[in-house]
Amino acid sequence: MVKGVIFDMDGLMFDTERLASVFWKQAGDEMGTALPMEFLNSFRGRNPAAIRQAFADRFGEGFDYDRCIGRKTELQYEYIKEKGVPVKKGLSRLLDYLKEHGIRRAVATSTDRRLADTMLERAGVRGDFDAFVYGDMVERSKPHPDVFLKAAEEIGVPIGDCLVLEDSIAGVRAGKAAGGYIIHIPDLIVVPEEVKDGITAQFDSLDEVIGWIESTSCSK
Repeated sequence: MVKGVIFDMDGLMFDTERLASVFWKQAGDEMGTALPMEFLNSFRGRNPAAIRQAFADRFGEGFDYDRCIGRKTELQYEYIKEKGVPVKKGLSRLLDYLKEHGIRRAVATSTDRRLADTMLERAGVRGDFDAFVYGDMVERSKPHPDVFLKAAEEIGVPIGDCLVLEDSIAGVRAGKAAGGYIIHIPDLIVVPEEVKDGITAQFDSLDEVIGWIESTSCSK
């Protein structure tokens, strides 16, 4: 029986991965450095330290990563301030259902804490969660399971009774490694079939998660 649900954020709760690509590319262009999509896709779902290392590996230690991510983040804040946060279909209904049924809720995101909090507040859902785990709160980034294990600990639910919701390759791998239920909700990146092998389920949107939780509860 599911007693806790752990949400990834970007690409799962919010339709922000596409926006992030636009902002990364603009920041790179302003610095005279092309950031191709295949490179951006390589670190989706990873924490800040892992992303910094990805830039160092590709462009060398001399690349001004702080300037690049600073500009990308500035562009993202400007967008959020002007247009808000694009929320994925089914999120509000799912959160209402979980609260109504006493199921604990956590956000486990690799996104920087300040930016993540801003998006959660702007989307009006921060108060719907019991705990928040950010990438800088664990040593190892996804695809390691640390962020999900920490989230389960924070909400006081054994990971085996938790459902992880993810969209990225690194996130799905981390969810599988954590050992609870793992549902994949596709977004920007195509997750290979071999990565999805062993997951609990895949649905087109968060709308379908409620039905799965109810069917799982009835079968126990």
